[in-house]
Amino acid sequence: MTASKTEFRRRLDRALSSANLRLALERAMPALADRRNERLAEVDWPALRRDLTERKRRAIDDLPALVERFTQEAEAVGAKVYRAADAEEARRVVGAICRARKAKLVVKSKSMATEEIHLNEHLESQGITVVETDLGEWIIQLAKERPSHLIAPAIHKTREEIAALFSRVVGHPVEPDPATLVAVARERLRESFLKADVGITGGNVLIADTGTLVLVTNEGNADLATSVPPVHIAVVGIEKIVPSLDDAVAVLKLLARSATGQKLSTYTQLITGPSRSADIELKTQIGVHGPRELHFVLIDNGRTAMREDDAFRDALRCIRCGACSNVCPSYQVVGGHVFGHIYTGPIGLVVSPFHHGTDSVAYEQQLCMGCNACDTVCPVEIPLAALITDVRARAVERTGMGLAKRVALSQWSSPERIDRAAGWAAALQRPLRKGSVVRAPFTALGREKSLPAIAEQPLHYRAREVTQGNPASATTRIGLFPSCIVDRFLPGAGYAAARVLQALGADVHVVEGRRCCGLPQMNSGDRETARAMARDAIAALERVQADRIVAPSSSCALTVTDDYARLLADQPEWADRARRLAARVVPFTVAARELLGDRAVTGRRLAIRATYHDACQSANVLGLHDEPRELLRRIAGVDLVEMADSSVCCGFGGSFSFEYPEVATVVLEKKLANIAATGADVVITDNPGCLTHLRGGLDARGKPTRVRHLAEVLWESLEPAG
Repeated sequence: MTASKTEFRRRLDRALSSANLRLALERAMPALADRRNERLAEVDWPALRRDLTERKRRAIDDLPALVERFTQEAEAVGAKVYRAADAEEARRVVGAICRARKAKLVVKSKSMATEEIHLNEHLESQGITVVETDLGEWIIQLAKERPSHLIAPAIHKTREEIAALFSRVVGHPVEPDPATLVAVARERLRESFLKADVGITGGNVLIADTGTLVLVTNEGNADLATSVPPVHIAVVGIEKIVPSLDDAVAVLKLLARSATGQKLSTYTQLITGPSRSADIELKTQIGVHGPRELHFVLIDNGRTAMREDDAFRDALRCIRCGACSNVCPSYQVVGGHVFGHIYTGPIGLVVSPFHHGTDSVAYEQQLCMGCNACDTVCPVEIPLAALITDVRARAVERTGMGLAKRVALSQWSSPERIDRAAGWAAALQRPLRKGSVVRAPFTALGREKSLPAIAEQPLHYRAREVTQGNPASATTRIGLFPSCIVDRFLPGAGYAAARVLQALGADVHVVEGRRCCGLPQMNSGDRETARAMARDAIAALERVQADRIVAPSSSCALTVTDDYARLLADQPEWADRARRLAARVVPFTVAARELLGDRAVTGRRLAIRATYHDACQSANVLGLHDEPRELLRRIAGVDLVEMADSSVCCGFGGSFSFEYPEVATVVLEKKLANIAATGADVVITDNPGCLTHLRGGLDARGKPTRVRHLAEVLWESLEPAG
């Protein structure tokens, strides 16, 4: 294990063992997400999102010209603009400005760009005192830590911890009351503003047309930092430049709503040049009350390289709202000091390799479960989940993959190898098998969840039986692609899916039952093997004579429809074949709802108390919610008891729950608590991974609640009596 991985593991263990971290995140994180949802419900979120995404896309496309235009316009109104190719140059420029003004004291407003370039440490090494004036930033400065969230730097600290910290600073006990803590900060920081030689800020937006800096804050400290000291330096990434005021307004419409759940932040500053007045005979004078000098340091530091990367250029659209962290299951367990580098959360995993190298998140990226929740909340539609898998592939190229995982994946890469591996696993599991699960309570993983058992008969053994059930009047021909997890672990669910589709009027044939789609390899960063498996699957499924190819696993369906073309983008012929195949592939839930249509297809009413778990891929990628519920209601007469956070990840994440069971278990416990609160005796889902994870968790805890695939419940209702 390398030193880097050792340090990562140490930070992870520290976070998992911290009761204070858990308490702080539990107090704050739900409020951020809830307030965001309330504010976005007041506007046309999809329309505003599409508009902002397109505006930012055009700005990134035209970025070199926008940098030139901003420079010209800003200098035309008296500002000075410097371009820094990297962090070292940016530090050197800021340091030179401060030394030229003989600065002794600098006050700063919250700025992730200055964190990115380690500006504070550089200035302090030059003998300059730096005071963070944002409350959260001041807290972590006193604690000698770094921000753990893009907009809430000290979100990882409880008020009790902050009170203890402030007590040491002021020399007497401070009550752990937010109002009292704010009063301490106000009193302590006020004098710094008045004495500061330089004020340093970041920037939320730069407007090229007018050379304007836009700052969005809530505390008022940025207003003081930009108006009281005689010199103002704004350190801003070049990707923050937009063409016009209209574009800046489009950002403002979603920034506060996405970040803090406000309609608009308390303070929105538009600063165009240094302070000036022409009140005396219309003769312009600089530095009336505000700063006499305004300097812009425009940072590249990998941004141009990101722009030139066809996939990662999308990440430059980020407006730094932090919403992706607020919905990330892993972040909510371990916080930003583990999940990310300088920039934390999902977006941090994506941009850090360009700013600080792939090694900066070589192991941190493994904590992404691939639930896609971050994609759903991003106000500029960055495909964060896909980009994180790209980062993972690059990281694996540098660090390699663990021997056990590498061997396991290699043995699950072709139908022949899967047959052999399944045979070995079936023999080894017999002493520990209890029905559909394997119990190994003597292991740490086994104490948290029972494992799915290899079925005695895989689904492809019953292919002929399925075909014999086809209705003579069928007008739609379906190839059922169960993929490996259904074929080997949940053949009953695959059989039920075939029978339900037949009951809804389709001619169904089991196809390629022994094949894996390559999702485990792709998610693990083994792109070479994943590409080979994708090409093999495409060639095999192209030969299937069917109108539609249906997968009982939404994850596997999406691998074929969404991931294959990206995976094979550098092989145009295969990418084109992947897109043509994708047009024929659908998950079971979508296919069943389409076949049902408006017809009255009613089965036996099931007297069960059930709740529904929306699998991540079904909810976050396909946008499914009403469809499975309608199928259950119309066909089986099932009235569901809705659980809280039904679409939040259960903690499976493929191999994630096996590699990081400590994190997965925390997420699972939340899900199991929500299930228990419904009083349901059956949990229904349409994704096999979630099914095995929930079933294993409930079994390990001795809970009687059953977990069933949507198709199994529907077929129980539709199956003829006798």
